[in-house]
Amino acid sequence: MAVVAVLGNITFQVSEKYALALYEFKRTHTYKYAEHEMAKGKARLQRLGKQLNTVTLLGKFVYPFCIPAKEMKRLLTEAEKQEALPLVIGEELIGEFVIEKIEETWIETDSQGHPRVIEFTLELKEYY
Repeated sequence: MAVVAVLGNITFQVSEKYALALYEFKRTHTYKYAEHEMAKGKARLQRLGKQLNTVTLLGKFVYPFCIPAKEMKRLLTEAEKQEALPLVIGEELIGEFVIEKIEETWIETDSQGHPRVIEFTLELKEYY
């Protein structure tokens, strides 16, 4: 398996079955402006600067390559620490981020109700 991303101490890898895989990376760059109304003519904008970046990661945990519930618990444990985590995609250090939101969807379960496939969305905010 090849490592495609690391968030803190959680490593995401890729294989033909997407064991601990990320399949979408989305980064948002936002710039803020104040708008000032003018007595005559159009309003004017004032640059206020760059806002903190946000990153959305989509991925999935698939049994038998991992235990999906255990991997989801690792993500939740990291989020509950509310600490900045380094995010590396490929060989690029994206920056330090906190986990703001985790969404999980159980796609498939076994006969005992244990998840066999969990898809997840992580919403991260730059820690500056």
